[in-house]
Amino acid sequence: MLLKLNILGSKIVRLMNRIIIILMIVLPVLNVRAQQKSIETDIAAIRAAFKKINTLSLKQQQFKYESDGRVEDGIVQYYFQDNEIVKIIESGSIGDGSWKNEYYYESGKFIFSYEKLVGSSAEGEETKSEYRVYAKDGAAIRYMEDQKILPVDSRATRKLDIAEKLLKAYITKNFAAILCE
Repeated sequence: MLLKLNILGSKIVRLMNRIIIILMIVLPVLNVRAQQKSIETDIAAIRAAFKKINTLSLKQQQFKYESDGRVEDGIVQYYFQDNEIVKIIESGSIGDGSWKNEYYYESGKFIFSYEKLVGSSAEGEETKSEYRVYAKDGAAIRYMEDQKILPVDSRATRKLDIAEKLLKAYITKNFAAILCE
């Protein structure tokens, strides 16, 4: 009888070990999927805010800036819904290259940026690059180059920093100090 209980006990222990191993594998996978679903939900909300902002009739103010050797014909445009900045477009050129950066805000917080770079080679061949940063609560949640999702890196965090500084630059008008660091 004691032998039967001992054998039964060891079978239960093996079964419990298997269950624990399976849970150790499955639970992290479920957690990652939940995080991805949360990010996709956040991105859908950001895209909806982006579309809404771009359909509104917004008040606009435009400013010019330049910095020797860094930017020619720099322009910063602020877009307002009521008295709140909801969009900033910054553009400029230097040599054979030009750029346009769009920054979007919701309730005073940065949510999205779109950057388009255009350059020409010595042979006259034009190259274009696009970058997107999606943000929530002051942190980048997705970074994209062209249509490729990439890990968030220093370029994405720099966009977050510039987006915050551009909000404050509306008061100081010191655009070159922020954009040409």
